[in-house]
Amino acid sequence: MASVWLARQHGKHGFEKLVAVKTILPLYAQDLRFQQMFLDEARIASGIEHQNVAQILDLGEENDVLYIAMEWVDGDSLSKLFRAAEKTGNRLPVSIVCRIVSDACAGLHAAHELHDKSGELLNVVHRDVSPQNILVSTKGQAKLIDFGIAKARDRVAGDTSTGFLKGKILYMAPEQALGKPVDRRADVWAVGAVLYHMLAGVPPFEGANQLATLHLLTQEGGPPPLPGHVPPQVAEVVSRALTKDHAKRVATAEDLQRLLEAAMYASGQTAIQADVASFVNKQLVDRVEARRKAMDLALEAAKQRQKLQQMLKPADPDSASGMGHAFKTRTAQTPSDARIAAISSPDAMDPTSSATLGSAAVVAPRPSIAPSKRLAVVAGVLGACALVAAMAAGVAMARAKNHDGAATAPTQPTATQTTQATQVAPPPVRTDIPKPPPVVTATTIAEPPATTTATVTATATAQATATATTARATGAHTPKPPGSGSTKTTNSTKTVDDGF
Repeated sequence: MASVWLARQHGKHGFEKLVAVKTILPLYAQDLRFQQMFLDEARIASGIEHQNVAQILDLGEENDVLYIAMEWVDGDSLSKLFRAAEKTGNRLPVSIVCRIVSDACAGLHAAHELHDKSGELLNVVHRDVSPQNILVSTKGQAKLIDFGIAKARDRVAGDTSTGFLKGKILYMAPEQALGKPVDRRADVWAVGAVLYHMLAGVPPFEGANQLATLHLLTQEGGPPPLPGHVPPQVAEVVSRALTKDHAKRVATAEDLQRLLEAAMYASGQTAIQADVASFVNKQLVDRVEARRKAMDLALEAAKQRQKLQQMLKPADPDSASGMGHAFKTRTAQTPSDARIAAISSPDAMDPTSSATLGSAAVVAPRPSIAPSKRLAVVAGVLGACALVAAMAAGVAMARAKNHDGAATAPTQPTATQTTQATQVAPPPVRTDIPKPPPVVTATTIAEPPATTTATVTATATAQATATATTARATGAHTPKPPGSGSTKTTNSTKTVDDGF
């Protein structure tokens, strides 16, 4: 129902951490019921704080797709470890199996004991404990995962769906298979079934099909005896966990862990976490090495993409005029300041990336001047130039008239002529008029669209002002010219499968 991606979490000062990002499969992404189950899983698992439960780091949504960021476990499931040993003709040692299952019981008991804020039990039941949902890290640590169908009080998605069995029938308690109410003892049965399968090589109840398996579960009688290499103390613990009458079954996962630890000590089948780590690295050496190489290649590719993006990153056109300013992006669905990006995403290392789905980063566009404001600035500059040109033309005409009047004046005018000449003579030329300033060309302002025309007349100041006003009115509705404005970055979705 979901897929898991390997991603990288970014922090300040070069901090990096690998995380796992879980998303609903596209087939079910728009199904409200699956969305509610997904949210329930995040809500339940995020409240469990135990070293044997994979930690939930964040819950978010990107492009209408929900995702959960969780702890990255460098290892494989118990089922893959079992198959790897089978391929080499070996079986899992009793001590290793008991150590893994005992640690898983500790994490399971922490989930069962989850309380709400008022201190009341949430009555969490995992309902899908199986070898596929127990991870074993390369450090020998067992991690319980996938609370997607867990039962809990106040669960949004509900406890049951008509016509559906939640869980894997090979590890399902009889009361769960029959659709009866379940409690933590159903998970105790599942742990016993996993322990039986890892020791015997086959599940405790397995028919030709699911219907036959269901028939075996509901009939009287227990599973076949365990092989002879299993100590009787361990076999007794398995038998008590697989009691079909849940009233006689081991009551809690913590009780089962204590019984198993005592049986390991009594039979001499003891093991510690370091022993599990050594066995895992020997059996899964090829998978571990291949995974590490793939991760190294992806990380190196991400660094190279970062360098290339920095080289090709266009300069901010507003920085020269002092109009640019820093922008910070955050995804509303991710409350933390940590940024998550897929290690194989082309935009994963972009400095403006925010917390994302893990398959692509979100790039914030740079601010740009609106087209109307840009054209208003252009019109203002043109109007100022027209005003200066008109003033220069007026001065030139005054000088020309003065020169013509001086050339045609009579040598000895009469009194009347002198009076008339005084009245009609041109005004004296002013020498204190400053020279017009040179026209300033603004290189950082884009040219106006071809549809906008500003006509400058040397003799009409009013016409220049009218032209500037027309340019402003026209620019307010003129679309943005091609090639200007913010830069649009398209992100690709491409991630690395971690082998789950």
